Amino acid sequence: ATDTWEEIANNVKSGNASKYRVGSEKEVEIGGKSYTVRVANNTTPEECSRADFSQTACGFVVEFVDIVENRQMNSTDTNVGGWKGSAMRTYANGAFFNNLPEDLRNVIIDTKVISGHGSTSGETNFTSTDKIYLLSVHEIYEDGTESNLSENDTAWNNTRQLDYYKARNVTADGHFSSTMKWYKDDINQMTYLWWLRTAPSNSYVSFLLVNGSGDWYNSAASNPYGLAPAFRIG
Repeated sequence: ATDTWEEIANNVKSGNASKYRVGSEKEVEIGGKSYTVRVANNTTPEECSRADFSQTACGFVVEFVDIVENRQMNSTDTNVGGWKGSAMRTYANGAFFNNLPEDLRNVIIDTKVISGHGSTSGETNFTSTDKIYLLSVHEIYEDGTESNLSENDTAWNNTRQLDYYKARNVTADGHFSSTMKWYKDDINQMTYLWWLRTAPSNSYVSFLLVNGSGDWYNSAASNPYGLAPAFRIG
């Protein structure tokens, strides 16, 4: 909480990422408002070295604890182009990134992001390079005994569950309290839906998200729901 972002980055680069335990938090000011971020991952398993593996759950990953704002994934109901082609990605890596404090921007690294595709004919998994990204469904949930999310994500095997959610045994069947995020408007504070970058393989109009009770869900891309992104330091 008290280390500067430069100190945190230097520790990560020196191989001391474990100094910051998973779940530890820090405040970030954006546009005059304070938001909390937490360490979601601080390990790099061997599978992270695979050429076809997303780096979004590898190394030192930081995520926003709660929802920063509500936004559409796209202005129309389509997931064509997946996360890579979405308006949300353009915003996250443009205006949103540029609004972060300079000392934080200076230590955020480029991340290889692999994302699944929807049901549109001819699409394959997408690879992008991002500073800011949304989590995928597998980075939060493992398959359960009753519900198999892996059937909905063509990039399921190209990433892994983040250390934070793994430690809390989050699956498609339960332990949802660990996935809930809060959104505060001008009047109320409430648990709310937040977007994931996964385009479900059985739809050409929607993206997956986490609903207000922490369960997985999907919704048309033009609906405005929560932005709660992640980034890596290294």
